[in-house]
Amino acid sequence: MFKIAIVSAAGGVGRSTLTASLATLLAQRKIAVLALDFDPQNLLSTLLGSDEISLGGLLPDFLTKKEFGKSALINSNEVACLPFGRANEASLATFEQHLRTESEWLKKYIAQIDYPPGAFLIMDTPRLPSLYARQAMVAADLVLAVLAPDTRSLALVPAVEAALARCAPGRQPIYVMNGLDSTRALQSDLLAQFRSALQMRLSPYPIHRDEAVPRAVANYANLQSLSPDSLVAHDLNGLLNWLLAGPASSLDGRAQV
Repeated sequence: MFKIAIVSAAGGVGRSTLTASLATLLAQRKIAVLALDFDPQNLLSTLLGSDEISLGGLLPDFLTKKEFGKSALINSNEVACLPFGRANEASLATFEQHLRTESEWLKKYIAQIDYPPGAFLIMDTPRLPSLYARQAMVAADLVLAVLAPDTRSLALVPAVEAALARCAPGRQPIYVMNGLDSTRALQSDLLAQFRSALQMRLSPYPIHRDEAVPRAVANYANLQSLSPDSLVAHDLNGLLNWLLAGPASSLDGRAQV
């Protein structure tokens, strides 16, 4: 199983939406995929078509010692999603203390998943610095860092790299810009600055801002099915093709579901 952690040092850059979109595209290509919501906000399942926030999931399973992955939901696009689940503050505090004690807890937990060779796991996380994001970076084969087309994201690049260096020394993240409005000269200039600073570590496929995204979220719909000819759908397919051909090419990603 090839494991991807979706992270960022800034909030509101679209980590969860990107996680859901990549998982859906993989499933549409008949590639086995599990989307893991490792964020206490517990919203990923709603982006994959659920009309209500799941009560069950990773945290309740941990508290009840249930086998990892058994609470996964499977949507109409054959995307399996393991929600974070809902719990009270005391339960969350207990879980977080366990994560502090066991720095590789998620990595060990994921090893219990019985998925075929060539499957993918995509992990959604809270923004850095985050206990959850650190656990995901330790477990991941690839860290995909999401950037917004603004000076804040540019300034926070060192924070992303420092966090990964602490979790996995010697590894570097791959970056993707999300929400680009190419009609705005400032954003185009910033994209050029990102490309100069990050070189080959920046995906050549920025994800453009597109009204198809909030429309899909509002309708609990799959973006690719709702707006298959949209610019953002083209961008996401380009990004996935690039990942499969390069950063994620160390594992054959064509296992059948």
